[in-house]
Amino acid sequence: MPLVTFTLTEPTDSASHLLFGVPVDTPEQTVEGLSVTRGTCRGLLKARNSGQQALLIEPEQGHAEVTVSFSPAPSRFPPWLFAPTGGAHETPSGDLSALMLDVVAQAPTPAARVEAVVRHVDARFEYGVREVGLADDTAAMPALACDTHLGTCVDTHSYAVAAMRAAGIDAAYISGLYFPDDTDVSQPGHCWFVVDAAGAPHHWDISHHLKYGLGPTTPAYNPKPGTRFALTAGRDLVFAVAGRPVSVSILKGFVDASGPDGHALPTGARLS
Repeated sequence: MPLVTFTLTEPTDSASHLLFGVPVDTPEQTVEGLSVTRGTCRGLLKARNSGQQALLIEPEQGHAEVTVSFSPAPSRFPPWLFAPTGGAHETPSGDLSALMLDVVAQAPTPAARVEAVVRHVDARFEYGVREVGLADDTAAMPALACDTHLGTCVDTHSYAVAAMRAAGIDAAYISGLYFPDDTDVSQPGHCWFVVDAAGAPHHWDISHHLKYGLGPTTPAYNPKPGTRFALTAGRDLVFAVAGRPVSVSILKGFVDASGPDGHALPTGARLS
C-alpha cells in the first residue's frame, strides 16, 4: 500500500497555524490512513464553501510532517466534489459563458460537449508561466476567444473547469501530487481536472499533454508515465481558523494559515 510522507522543506518561524488538506477518494484511489507525525493536530476543519476538509496543525519548532496511506482500490468521488466554491477561478464570466455556447453548439451529448471544450482549451494554451495567473485579478474566469496563451497546469485546468461549467458540465479542479517513473521524491503542486458527464471519461490532464508534447489531449490518467495521487478539490477555499476566515487559493501541501490569505509553504513528498 503506497505511503506518502509530506514534510516542510524549510522550517517556518512565522506560522502559528498550518492547514493540510485531507485527500479525497476517487475512482483511482482510496485514502486508507492520515496522521500527523510531527507537529500537533488541533482539529479538523471543513471549508465554508466546500466539503473539502483540512487538518489544523500547530508546527513543532517550525517543522511539520504528515503521512498518508493510499490504496489503488477504486472509490467514488465525494458527493460535494462538483459543487462550485463561488471563487473567481472557478466561476465563468459572462463572456466565457457566451463563448462556450458557441463551442458546444454542435455537440449533441454531454460527452460530445466535454470533448468540444477540451479541444477548445487545447487550442488556447501553450505551456508556460504567466506574469499574472488567469482570474487572479478578475472577478470571474475570462474568455479566451482567440490566439494562444501561456499557462501552467493551474491556469489551464482552472480555465477548463470554468469553461466546462459554462457548457453545462459538472467539473472539479484537483490539486495533486505526481511522481515521475524514475523518482520517489516530488512536491505537491501538479493539478488536473475531472468531469461528471454521461459517457465521458472523468479524468483529464491537458497541461501534461502541452508540456511534454504528447499531442491532442486524451483522457489518460497518467499521460506521462508516473504515479499520481489526488489530494484536494476546488479553488478559492475559505476556512475558519481561530474564529477568522482564511482564504486559500490552492490547498496544496502545507499552507500558512496565520493570516487572512493562506499561502502554500515549501512542501516535499516522499513515496514509499
